[in-house]
Amino acid sequence: MLGQAFVAAVAYVDPGNVATNFSGGASFGYTLLWVIVAANLMAMLIQSLTAKLGLATGRDLATLCRERLPRPVTRGLWLQAEAVAIATDLAEIVGGAVALNLLFGVPLPVGGVLTAVVAFGLLAAQSRGRSRHPA
Repeated sequence: MLGQAFVAAVAYVDPGNVATNFSGGASFGYTLLWVIVAANLMAMLIQSLTAKLGLATGRDLATLCRERLPRPVTRGLWLQAEAVAIATDLAEIVGGAVALNLLFGVPLPVGGVLTAVVAFGLLAAQSRGRSRHPA
């Protein structure tokens, strides 16, 4: 079970997640700096291994897993990936709500709803911008 926890930990601790860094720094000072450094080093390792896999095979990890693993395993991996994506997106929505609260005094629930609406709007705009037929 280390894989799922590892991916979620890297996603929550990256330097772009300012709320995590500020709250960790305010509570613990520099004593937890090693966690951020370790998470970033592991993220760089995963990215380099993924790039090597793509260059060597011409396929991504999801495609290779689907081709080489049994269907129940691939469905489990897919569910795990969806759970991690939901968890990291939830952290971004909470971060957006906190930012709107700090900047403009918007209540947290309203800020969360606003952030979610903007995120869904951007997803809808992105999907409309693509052509449906390959060129």
